Amino acid sequence: MFSTIKNVAKHSVIYGLSDILSRSIGFLMIPLYTHYLTTADYGALELLDLIGYIVGLFLAMGISQAVFRHYYQYDDEEKREQVISVAMITLWVASAAVLAGLLMVTDTISNIVFKSPDYSHMFRVLFITLVIQLSNRIPLGMLRIEQKSVLFVTINITKLVITLSLNILFIVHFGMGIMGILLSSLIASSFAGIYLLFYILRKVRFSYSFEILISMLKYGFPLMWSWFGMFILHYGDRFLLQHLASLSDVGIYSLAYKFGALPNVLVLSPFLMVWEPKRFDLMKEPDAKNIYSVIFTYFMFVEIYMALGIAVLIKDVITLVAAPAFQDAYKYVSLILVAYVIYGAYMYVQFGIHYAKKTKYLAYSALIGAALNIGLNYFLIVKIQVWGAAVTTLVCFLFLLVYIYVPSQRLYHVPYEFNRLIKMSLIALMLYIVASILNPPNIYLSLIVKFTVAFLFPFVLYLVKFYTPRELAKMAKIRGRIRDELRARKVPLFRR
Repeated sequence: MFSTIKNVAKHSVIYGLSDILSRSIGFLMIPLYTHYLTTADYGALELLDLIGYIVGLFLAMGISQAVFRHYYQYDDEEKREQVISVAMITLWVASAAVLAGLLMVTDTISNIVFKSPDYSHMFRVLFITLVIQLSNRIPLGMLRIEQKSVLFVTINITKLVITLSLNILFIVHFGMGIMGILLSSLIASSFAGIYLLFYILRKVRFSYSFEILISMLKYGFPLMWSWFGMFILHYGDRFLLQHLASLSDVGIYSLAYKFGALPNVLVLSPFLMVWEPKRFDLMKEPDAKNIYSVIFTYFMFVEIYMALGIAVLIKDVITLVAAPAFQDAYKYVSLILVAYVIYGAYMYVQFGIHYAKKTKYLAYSALIGAALNIGLNYFLIVKIQVWGAAVTTLVCFLFLLVYIYVPSQRLYHVPYEFNRLIKMSLIALMLYIVASILNPPNIYLSLIVKFTVAFLFPFVLYLVKFYTPRELAKMAKIRGRIRDELRARKVPLFRR
């Protein structure tokens, strides 16, 4: 069991380091964005990104997810290559057709979203970038299947460096604002796309099978509607905030959401990079269910630990990195953090649905959740403005978790360790309250004190007997190895 956990953890850490570097550089750009863009510009950029997301959602047709399930369905290498081939050819043909149509209606889309045609040229750049990024998904997915995490990370970090370098050039030097950010993404995605195209052409012999396509669409089509519902759950509040409040509120809430969603970005996303293909490969293991259970506990440990650290530090961090107009964003972060820890649990416990290929349940849960989200947002944003969007996010993610847990467990029962999960949650809440009470006068002292409180989380868990005897023995063994290695390194010094 621990060898499997070690393998998952190793590749997750590599993906995670990539995301941490990506996000840390991205957050270093917050002063640039918040000083060179107004809150309204920041809100407009968020809406442009969201339109691109929803177009890509329907254009992808769930095929990239279907690749993982169907790839492991076959033992024959030729069939596996054909799965990749079918996915690539389908995306190329569909993307070319849809892009041609989108480029003809950018004025209309700009009028619908912004009530002005002034953003139509931005939509053209956005849609071209989107098609290139969709084409890159399958080769990147192949790297995940092959567990080439270092190459995957290298490609993404290179793309990131190009994007951010061009952002600085276009925004600061040329004063291009939002358009500079969109062009940076287009250029970086194009460079990555050229490399990935040559990579996939070397690895795969192209052929086509309508039988495989139909099977993949049957699996992916409900996922597409599930993700559409999830899009509304994640991002629909931005459009409603614009309609019921203001574009400036969208900008402030978007910054809060950027921090609140960090457990999703830095823990869940890199974890799923490994776990999505690996979980199907583990099904043949005799103790698979226990492995799934223990990995979930460890996954939630990391999610909760990170959420706690962000929650106690967020006010001071936003004071340091953001312009004065964005300072109120810190108020909403803690609630969004809790929502995303719950969302992480939802993403994990749905395994039984994927195992049984009953993805329709995901579509049902997401669409019902989306309807609930729209209704609550309309009611609460009118009443309590930005707070309404944050509360709605929490309530809806909790609904998703409860709704999907029952059918998933019925299809594939996993004995989750609820006592340990509850213990972690209560200790994190206690430490958050302690950190909130403390209020050092100096901002840098405040960061040190609150960081120390959050850092104590695993040690307090030890005091309340959270760890199992097997885990304690494993930790003692690791400590022993580290101690022995340190002693061994000191030997030459002593001999001198």
